[in-house]
Amino acid sequence: MSGEELTALKEQLAGLTPQEKLELAKFLEEEAVAGLSGRASEPRTNQSATDAIRAQHMAWLKAHREEYAGRYVALDGDRLAGADATIREAHDQARQQGVERPFLTHISSAADAPFGGWQQWLIN
Repeated sequence: MSGEELTALKEQLAGLTPQEKLELAKFLEEEAVAGLSGRASEPRTNQSATDAIRAQHMAWLKAHREEYAGRYVALDGDRLAGADATIREAHDQARQQGVERPFLTHISSAADAPFGGWQQWLIN
């Protein structure tokens, strides 16, 4: 890109809203970091799609917390792809179902919440 083209681009960008400028800055920073690390060819994810998938994971976890408490689960969006006592087994089950990158997490019971005991102590 020539110096004149860059100057013209900067002039166009000056008219963006502050929010648009922040989004552009984030995009440019991610591109620069990816380029420096040699990952420039990796596809970028759409943030709204990522947020939607995260919401699916959270909804599933909320709905099935007690049912799978104490186990590792592998999720594909809002679908259970694997569950076991070890993360490796949950991951392997998901891979057998064709899920390349499952969301893996350990589920604890609501009764195991870290501050439950303190709340009880404060009430009494």
